[in-house]
Amino acid sequence: MPSGARILALEPVAEMRALLAAAAPSVALVEGAAESIPLPGASVDAVVVAQAFHWFDAIRALSEIHRVLRPGGRLLLAWNRRDESVPWVGAVGDLVHALEAGEPQVRDEAWRGALARSAMFEPFENAAFHHGQRLTHDGVLDRVASISYVAASAPSTRAEVLAAVTAILRSDPETAGRETVELPYDAEVMWAARRTIMAGDLGIVASVNLNGGGVPKPPALGTRILALGLEGDGHNEPEPVHGGPTAAVSLYAQEAIERVREDGHAAFPGAYGENLTLLGIDWAALRAGDRLALGDGGGEEVGDGGALIELTAYAGPCQTIAHWFAGRRIARISHKVHPEDARWYARVLREGPVAPGMAVRRIAVAVG
Repeated sequence: MPSGARILALEPVAEMRALLAAAAPSVALVEGAAESIPLPGASVDAVVVAQAFHWFDAIRALSEIHRVLRPGGRLLLAWNRRDESVPWVGAVGDLVHALEAGEPQVRDEAWRGALARSAMFEPFENAAFHHGQRLTHDGVLDRVASISYVAASAPSTRAEVLAAVTAILRSDPETAGRETVELPYDAEVMWAARRTIMAGDLGIVASVNLNGGGVPKPPALGTRILALGLEGDGHNEPEPVHGGPTAAVSLYAQEAIERVREDGHAAFPGAYGENLTLLGIDWAALRAGDRLALGDGGGEEVGDGGALIELTAYAGPCQTIAHWFAGRRIARISHKVHPEDARWYARVLREGPVAPGMAVRRIAVAVG
């Protein structure tokens, strides 16, 4: 039944857009990729990703999807996988997997870890079910031939694979001599709401990013905030260029990232070397001396609370990150031009753990 919804299909490859235009002429086509969606912020109610999320640069894609979704909008992920526990299907799968050459695969489930390393969405719900498609032997061959690795292989390789599939169908007890066979699938659907927090003194850690040095810093499941920085983090140009007690932690806001993206620059958690990306904290209200209490421990008066950090100074942009900016205009995140979108440095007053989803509370410095 028609839903009345306007559907936009995002696809980076011109040939695929042409095929979709022929198959679904009523669908509006948009050239682009999940990591750089050419749509305004808060412009869509739902984003559906089928058979594709495991190909994405997850932190960039999740940040972009969060940006384009309206408050309360939903992200839905879906996969339909052959049930290779069935012997003949497993044998066909072995032929296909031999062509994969180390490309990302949904079955290795690395994408689940990517979801856990971001708190830009509410906890995901999921549903799984088993189903099958009744096909002739030729239908199975057509299905195998349409798999991207098979379709993109050399003609001789493709012919060998299809010949081997034919041999399996003719010899396996479940398929031999049968006019039709059931190709079994396991389907999984996951969905979550966009996490939206009104700007104020309470927020969450949306992403924790660290590495041994250099940018961007990839997302992590969590670590500890130590006196001189995050455990496991480092700098290519250590103190006095980067790091040190007064610049132990680099902070940014997901809301600022999305504003920078709206201006046509590349931005995502960790892109500019920040360690913590926060969601919900009123960034424009921050002042040097403000403190941020992390975790359920609450304020600084709680002796056994979580980590406590104190803002020391804005983090000025440098040429190392200029390639992320259109026209290399790094002033877009300079506190002299856009203080509401600048990064902050902080010193560590109390060590403690940090992880995506952890609560953050701003303790404002007294003024006057």
